[in-house]
Amino acid sequence: MKSLYLIPTLGLLVHLHANEALEILEGRKDAADAVVTVVPDDAALIQGGTASADGKVTKPFIPSEPSAFSKKSHEILDPIWSKTTIIKEEENPYIQELTMIGLFEATGAWGQVETTTATATAPTATQRNLDDIAMRRAQLGARMKAFYRTEVTGVVEMAGNSRMNGIQTLKARTEIYENTGITIGKFRPLSTQENGMPDGELLTNERSLMSNMIAPADSLGVMFDAKNKDWSYNLGWFSGDYSNMIPNVKDNGLINAGMAYETTGKTETGVPLRSRWYLNLLHNLDKDGSEVLPRHPHGFSAYYDDIISTGFSVQQDRFGLQGDFTLARGDKNAWGFTLTPSYWIMPNTIQLVGRYHYADTDQINALSGGYGTSTDPFFSGNESVINGDEYHSFYFGANVHLYENRMIISNGIEYSIFKDELDTGDETKSLLWQSGARLSF
Repeated sequence: MKSLYLIPTLGLLVHLHANEALEILEGRKDAADAVVTVVPDDAALIQGGTASADGKVTKPFIPSEPSAFSKKSHEILDPIWSKTTIIKEEENPYIQELTMIGLFEATGAWGQVETTTATATAPTATQRNLDDIAMRRAQLGARMKAFYRTEVTGVVEMAGNSRMNGIQTLKARTEIYENTGITIGKFRPLSTQENGMPDGELLTNERSLMSNMIAPADSLGVMFDAKNKDWSYNLGWFSGDYSNMIPNVKDNGLINAGMAYETTGKTETGVPLRSRWYLNLLHNLDKDGSEVLPRHPHGFSAYYDDIISTGFSVQQDRFGLQGDFTLARGDKNAWGFTLTPSYWIMPNTIQLVGRYHYADTDQINALSGGYGTSTDPFFSGNESVINGDEYHSFYFGANVHLYENRMIISNGIEYSIFKDELDTGDETKSLLWQSGARLSF
């Protein structure tokens, strides 16, 4: 009978330290006095790691928290930024929220641009120093949530030339039913991944050459959106008329469609993971009669019949990666891809950013762009436009987030090669230090 009493005692032994178990077996300690710590079967997962088939915990993970600096900035600045919310009344049947929104960004570029010209005798090089500072973006507007189903957004752009500044966005999205809505007004069509990102969330001061070159202008349109589990869908139409205020309904316009698949979860080692894949299509029904595609016509610019862009974004704890491939077909064809890795060396405070961009074509002068603060001709005008048929750029820098995405100081260096082999044979190289300061609310 005495052996029967040992059965529950042996059951306890699996949860005891070796020394304590030995004392019980030798009779020097009563089993009832032992302190038992029960470990659940999924302890490895609870602790953030994973358990293999034999129960071994591998690579335990502790999610990174915002840095002490980030937490302190929230303590100081949250009360100030909250003043931008003028109305917040969930019980109000008419207006639930009214918030002021804005973005102010200054950028600068310093360095050298060198053009090597092919001649009958020997190549000649022409150098020019770049020393530019500009107010790149100055946007002010408001966002209103009304009638529990509608969100109205209006933004005015005050930077840039007369073609760029004016009403950038004036739209209203109404939820038809759960996970389905319709947006009407002036807003941005879907194209590349960079063009789909709000200006205040860009990892670099400027978008890539391909994104700037093929970007459609904000125009009057209607867009249906729907979401089903991890999938989202968009289908819309935009007018072919351009206006820095409110465009007219003109001609046949643009057909715009997009789909995306997004998931969130954890890797096998417990690391938080978010991934997204997208595909956007843009079809120009007006061809060379469109005033919207491209948004900045100039001497060598082309109209596009179709734009196809697909890509992905991954955020795995501190590491992020964005990539896309874009094809533009029409009067002149062009294609290119972009890879943008990033890494938080101090969570929510200091982020390293890199970018490689490649663009190519098989036609003369089908690529166009600029340098420094004049990277986007839509902002700088025609004087800074350079044309060619093959483009490479390499960027590396760091963004200091003084207050999340609302206050950012960025610094980086970019090296680019722009070839014009199909026409003049020229090759332009640049090495530029770029800085920026961004404030948004």
